[in-house]
Amino acid sequence: MISKSDIHQIESATVRDREGATVGKVTQVFPSDEDGSAAYVSVATGLLGRHHALVPVEDATLDGGDLHVGYTKDAIKGAPSIGPGNTLSPAEANAVRKHFGLSPVGKATGDMGDRDENLDQAGTGLPGTDDTEGAGTTPPA
Repeated sequence: MISKSDIHQIESATVRDREGATVGKVTQVFPSDEDGSAAYVSVATGLLGRHHALVPVEDATLDGGDLHVGYTKDAIKGAPSIGPGNTLSPAEANAVRKHFGLSPVGKATGDMGDRDENLDQAGTGLPGTDDTEGAGTTPPA
């Protein structure tokens, strides 16, 4: 995750795919509404950098001037691009998430609606983050 304080470091960073291949340059950063950390970046791809693919960066890492993302170059090049006005609507964000096989914004990732589902298989984490929390109950709608 790229924290709010580190966002300025990924502006103009070189984006590298999960194999380490260069994909393009970051042209814009879209922060999360929740904590201000980087949620998506727009990446200039293609021969002249005319396509601006949107890429989720929840699990991205920064290494010097390189932003490493966990997706293939082909998946990134085929990602949706930013709409007019350089703002990211919830519908656009969900289209990007769907493209990369991620759950929609605002939806639970675990089967019981616990966002920390499966993070604590051994029961050693913080209270309330155990993956057995809510077992046997109906998932939230």
